[in-house]
Amino acid sequence: MKTAVIVVAAGKGIRFGSHIPKQFLCLNEKPVLSYSLKTFVNHQEVHSIQPVINGKHNELYWNTLNSLGKLGKSEKILSPAIGGQERSLSVKSGLLSLSKLKEPPDQVLIHDAARPLVSREVIDRVLQKLSDYDAVFPVLPMVDAVWKVEKDQYELLKDRDLLFRAQTPQGFKFSLILEAHLENNDYWALDDTYLATNKGMSVNHVKGCETNLKITNVEDLVRAERFIE
Repeated sequence: MKTAVIVVAAGKGIRFGSHIPKQFLCLNEKPVLSYSLKTFVNHQEVHSIQPVINGKHNELYWNTLNSLGKLGKSEKILSPAIGGQERSLSVKSGLLSLSKLKEPPDQVLIHDAARPLVSREVIDRVLQKLSDYDAVFPVLPMVDAVWKVEKDQYELLKDRDLLFRAQTPQGFKFSLILEAHLENNDYWALDDTYLATNKGMSVNHVKGCETNLKITNVEDLVRAERFIE
């Protein structure tokens, strides 16, 4: 069973407010992207890693690989695919690149580069459950009160136990998620599990991890540094 990982690192980071995309910002003196690459290179069940980057970020990307030393030269890391304007187009680009391999993978994990501290335990849980389902994603429960606010109208969502925060990596049977992306016209789709459910794939979830946070602002970088310490 061959497993590939797509690391989506093509974002421009406009919302972050930095001239350097957040996946290439320094986290404890190393690029954010380098952390997840290192984790996947060191995972024995991962056979190949397909980075997806913005074509204008080549220098930043190669600097990231250089920061990993010998790990950055691992044969697992494939030549980067070029992403699109939307995340779904970037994932599609990664999937198409993997489909052209001499031996395409049987299953694929899709991970956001903005989640640098993904743990081996979360990866293992996704892969284990993926043996029984077409799609698996890690989640965390909603622990705060959740309000829906629309045009100054406030509604407390009482069924909090039914709400979850999705994380990555999300795992899929490769041929099925590739087909879902090839058929997809909803380019705004931010979540691959959304496409899996629309495709009628069997879906399940596993427990995520609080340290697997997504870097969206400066405060998140500070939090991530604390987790590393």
